[in-house]
Amino acid sequence: MGQFSDDGGWWWDGTTWTATAQIVLPQLPVTEFEQSGRLKGARNFMKRGSLFFSANTFISLGLIFLFPWLAALRDYRSWRLEQLALATAYLLGPREAMLAGETSLFDSHIADRVRRDLAVAVTAGHILVFGIDFLDGQPRWVALASRPTDVKIELRPVLFGLYPALWIRRGNEQWRIHGTPSVFRPEPVLEAWRQGATKTASNRA
Repeated sequence: MGQFSDDGGWWWDGTTWTATAQIVLPQLPVTEFEQSGRLKGARNFMKRGSLFFSANTFISLGLIFLFPWLAALRDYRSWRLEQLALATAYLLGPREAMLAGETSLFDSHIADRVRRDLAVAVTAGHILVFGIDFLDGQPRWVALASRPTDVKIELRPVLFGLYPALWIRRGNEQWRIHGTPSVFRPEPVLEAWRQGATKTASNRA
């Protein structure tokens, strides 16, 4: 079973210590959501939608809330959360499961394509920020591993208040997990972080 050092800078895999910045996660198992076939449909829809939406920013601002597009984004998010749980289990083992997670999920009028570059997982004892290797890839490296008491997580709007984002800070370091309204669900992450911070602080007292 893996574990991180107290400062989050190193990870023990049961045999050796590896610098957290040098962790490369192996290929994760296929998730249940991907096995169901729903991910394929979401991918196809989003690829077609990105070509249309990128043509006109003002049109995309209105059309992005059409149900099929939002449904595809929600499917992508569900798939990513399953991947986050697998990545967390790989690093920390079954005794410290992911309690909540969220992923960056930009739609095509912000970028030229759907982009997911960061994701956050919260356990009872850790905050983990993962980097995504490519558009349809998986959590591949660890940008942050920290105790809940050592980080601050805030919910802030971006882009004139239209889009929510989780701001995660540790010292001078900062990560932003962006989302799309009605798809992004930051509240479970915030609640799990608060509970973890309270519990960790109590254990240290």
